[in-house]
Amino acid sequence: MRDEDQILLDRLRNGDHSAYEAIFKKYYKMLSAKAYFMLDDEMEAEDLVQTLFVSIWQKARFHSINTSLNAYLLRAVHNQCIMYLRKRKVSERRLNEYSLSLDEPIQEEETESDRNEDNLNLAFNELPVQRQKAFKLVYIEDKKYKEAAHEMGLSVNSIKTHLKLAVKALQKKLINFK
Repeated sequence: MRDEDQILLDRLRNGDHSAYEAIFKKYYKMLSAKAYFMLDDEMEAEDLVQTLFVSIWQKARFHSINTSLNAYLLRAVHNQCIMYLRKRKVSERRLNEYSLSLDEPIQEEETESDRNEDNLNLAFNELPVQRQKAFKLVYIEDKKYKEAAHEMGLSVNSIKTHLKLAVKALQKKLINFK
């Protein structure tokens, strides 16, 4: 008695298209399960097996099957899964490299920005208290000279002098920074 698979292959080679459908129905679930265990993705596994059957049909690969049909199909699915996993690994590596390249400049900018802010705070804290207060009132809180002078109990000219000296001191300390 001849093997059922060999009979189906012979029918297919002789132009019986119903043999192709019989082979598909017989092996589709088993091959999908094998692909699923390798890929861990049901949709990809089913797509891969369908693509394999389409390829066998379109390229008439059934003419070159010289081993058992079962062994041929299992080996073909195994090889297709290996190729798919390699492509997926390369894609993931490229995606990781790309995402890292996007993160790097942002981190450098944040680091440089943080450094500049630290230097500015350090230089500001080294100013005498009267100059710090005058600077905050006029440049940070956006108050007029007269309002700042009234709040600090000083004349407008004293406020202007404190601001001029504060700006000069900050320029001197921060000249080496961007």
